Amino acid sequence: MTMHDKIKTLAVIGAGEGGLPILERARRLDYVRTLVFGLADSMGRELADEFIPIDVNETDRIVEICRQHKVDGIIATSESTTEVTAIIANSLGLPGNDIKGGFAARNKYLMRKRVEGVQTVHQPRFSLYSEQEKYDYPVVVKALDSCAKRGIKIAYSVEEMADAVAYAKEYSSDGRVLVEEYIEGGTEYSVECLAGCGRHEVIQITEYESYGPPHFVETAHHQPAALTSEMRSKVVRGVTDVLCALGINYGMAHMEIKIVNGEIYFIEVGARAAGGHIADTLVLASTDCDYFKVAIDCCLNQYVHKDVHDVACAGIYFHCSKNIGLKPLFDMAKAGQAPWCISFLANTEDYPETATGFDCVGTGHVAYRSDHKITIADYKS
Repeated sequence: MTMHDKIKTLAVIGAGEGGLPILERARRLDYVRTLVFGLADSMGRELADEFIPIDVNETDRIVEICRQHKVDGIIATSESTTEVTAIIANSLGLPGNDIKGGFAARNKYLMRKRVEGVQTVHQPRFSLYSEQEKYDYPVVVKALDSCAKRGIKIAYSVEEMADAVAYAKEYSSDGRVLVEEYIEGGTEYSVECLAGCGRHEVIQITEYESYGPPHFVETAHHQPAALTSEMRSKVVRGVTDVLCALGINYGMAHMEIKIVNGEIYFIEVGARAAGGHIADTLVLASTDCDYFKVAIDCCLNQYVHKDVHDVACAGIYFHCSKNIGLKPLFDMAKAGQAPWCISFLANTEDYPETATGFDCVGTGHVAYRSDHKITIADYKS
């Protein structure tokens, strides 16, 4: 037994791919027992101490089971489980995110409305799509509650607008679509966060590379982002204010921002760990933070603050057409000749064009850890 006085039961909502790092970390904690809810064929079911095959949207039944097991905390594993996790936590009186007036960490329109009063970040002009409204192009069209760039497309004209709206509706659970002013220029970042026990922490800031318009598909991630200490402090203030405004009070959060001419623009946030191997690989490689352990502690209401330090540079290049110029680096990694490589996967010999999709992750990648950002200059012939 550790410093904790008893084994605590953690309800884990969802046992898909996003739940694997949480479940794997929980198994190594001698003070945590996991009660896991998910579909019968979930890939993480074997990692559970006890697995309950159930649709995670059956909130009343899950609440009943959690009461029977006297769970001490609850954690979400993916975007699709964040809202139900907050609802269940609220029903049980457990640490969880705010649902008063609606869960604002998934509905992009409600999210923007809640952030309107935050003075430390900017937002684009926005509205729900209406056929009667006239728009100043270009605009970014988004599915109201999607994630990972699904249902996002830019429109430069009335003709393109119809196509973008139809595309967004494919990924919107209720058919509603958000239209935003397109903020040109600048660089996109994600901020990996933690909330618990009255605190909001910035764990790491990730710099993005992407295809840009029309779908803004990400092609590489790098940590820590190349920001001045002044700008980093400005980001931390803005991110903290946004998390408070949205009622994200427990667990992990992944916030996307854009910095243009020194000004921070809020894009969106998810009340869960980042995908694209940002959380499960890069944060663990670039910082001294045991990210999934402290997230578990937050949800069990026993988080103790500890300063987080950068210990290395880490990043990932996806195996896609935009990175074909980095083929020598992929070849080095494949041959086992890249000492900086911490993960390599190539699902194809080609470098596929993914600018029209929403995800480069499935194409393969090379991930690195080093004392500097790895670029083609690191190729050794």
